[in-house]
Amino acid sequence: MKKIIAVLLLTSSLVTVAECAEKKFVSVVGYVRGRSKTTLKNKYSGYVTKVHYYSQSRVKKGDVILEYDDWELRSKIAKKEKEIAKQRVTLELKEIALKMAKINPLPSEWRNLASKHKAAAESVRRFNHELEVYRKLYSNKAISDLALREKREAQADREADLACLDNDMRIVSQGLAGLYLLKAESELAEARAALEVMLAELASLEEERKYYKIVAPYDGLCITDSDTIGGYYTAGTAAAAVHKDAKKRIYAMVRVEDLPYAKEGTVYRFRSNQYGYKSDLLFEVRLYKIDRSRKVYGDGSFFQCKFDVVTEPQPLRIDSIGTIEIPAE
Repeated sequence: MKKIIAVLLLTSSLVTVAECAEKKFVSVVGYVRGRSKTTLKNKYSGYVTKVHYYSQSRVKKGDVILEYDDWELRSKIAKKEKEIAKQRVTLELKEIALKMAKINPLPSEWRNLASKHKAAAESVRRFNHELEVYRKLYSNKAISDLALREKREAQADREADLACLDNDMRIVSQGLAGLYLLKAESELAEARAALEVMLAELASLEEERKYYKIVAPYDGLCITDSDTIGGYYTAGTAAAAVHKDAKKRIYAMVRVEDLPYAKEGTVYRFRSNQYGYKSDLLFEVRLYKIDRSRKVYGDGSFFQCKFDVVTEPQPLRIDSIGTIEIPAE
């Protein structure tokens, strides 16, 4: 676009009032566009890997015009998919753990406490009886002091074991089984929530794929910035433009000194360079609007004028140029 404007300004600066069949006119260079245009830019930097439609090709809404290399994005997606696969296994294990907890919520060290407690209490009673026997034997000098002391130590061990089991029984009676079940349920919920987060992240990454494709927003004529594969473009570069060209418009930069001759609503003649400089083929264009924002280039001041193509005896190619003849009187 900048090149086109530069050409127009250079040419316009050289244009003077000419005479044709004794009639003076101002010859202004203009370029052809669709009535509306959408410029498509790439969101991320990358190399062009595919060109589906070249300049001057017709496209339909949704057609992919260009594709950029999305290797980095694909790597992120692959990594996230592996994380999801691993999390699915974790979730399955947590589901199994919950089923087991519902059947038997207590871990092995807490199971069968009642029978263990009963056996320990019986062992303490038995050792109490044996200790009494040993005391009598010791008083009758039937056993040594060492034998009695060993029996007392064994009895103390049994009583300590029973005390530990008493404490465990109190803990279990306070709802320990329910807490283990609640823990299994919470771990399952946490694993399921983590999986949902990962799936959302994957969906977000998949959504990013669209930004590596330049897609036509509507039916029209496509003009691409590059028709070659392998070119590198930084983020925000204009990749392509789609013109609604059922009706065409011509843009021209008119010098401030020639502006009084241009009248909105007036029909003028346009000669297209597309058909040769010496062609007698004429197109009619109507001045649609004069942009009142002055633009200064070098020593000259210009105003942009927009012309609607009224008659098109031959197809005008988008971005082609020509001259508009504006009577200077």
